[in-house]
Amino acid sequence: MILLRTPLLELARITASASGFPRHTHDEYVISANLGGQEQVWLEGESFVVSPDMLTIYPPQAVQSSHSLSDAGWDCLSLYVDPAAFGQLFDCPPPDLPSHLQQPVFARQLKHIARLEASLREEAIVQLLQALLDGRAAAPHRPDSNGSQLVQHIRQRLLDDLSVGTHLQQLADAAGVTSAHLVRRFQQATGLPPLAWQMQQRMALARRLLRAGRPIIDVALATGFADQAHFSKAFSRFCGMSPGRYRQINI
Repeated sequence: MILLRTPLLELARITASASGFPRHTHDEYVISANLGGQEQVWLEGESFVVSPDMLTIYPPQAVQSSHSLSDAGWDCLSLYVDPAAFGQLFDCPPPDLPSHLQQPVFARQLKHIARLEASLREEAIVQLLQALLDGRAAAPHRPDSNGSQLVQHIRQRLLDDLSVGTHLQQLADAAGVTSAHLVRRFQQATGLPPLAWQMQQRMALARRLLRAGRPIIDVALATGFADQAHFSKAFSRFCGMSPGRYRQINI
């Protein structure tokens, strides 16, 4: 199941059978975390067992294979990163990353990304990649109430029309910075990356419109959702109840 697809990034949930995958290569970096089960990996002559609290990282063109250690197979999340992404997102050459990290925080980070609203996954992936480049998990930043001119400009751009969706790369291009720089600066100033911050504003507007008695489909369109079903799913996730229930108890 594809959870995100952009020209440079793809996140997928994969169910593998007990027989696993024969020796093969990928053009991209493949960064994976198992959701359940254990697999035995062979990676360019090295063998290791992958458990659900590990992150595995296969570099481009590396020969690899894997099989399950039980008859049940395994489920995993795999993030495919085009090597060109590092130049475009971070202004750096493709890195030499370790083949596996026995640091559960990274595996948890990737699993958390899969549970996010679809529109928020790309910037969360940028944060994960930045953490891997830094060699540490992305730590929460302290909000900077003053902010910078860059952050103030992006905040206003995100607020200008909440009915129109935007993309992280569009914001970065408009500001003349890399996506990674934008995410880092915005989070330092506000405590959230830009699209997550905008989603909070969209949900706040949705609550105001629902309290005013607006039809749910109108609220969905006014807050940048393509249809009522997508809006209802997002609203329930953020607010703990359906939009219909929220409107009922607040009118």
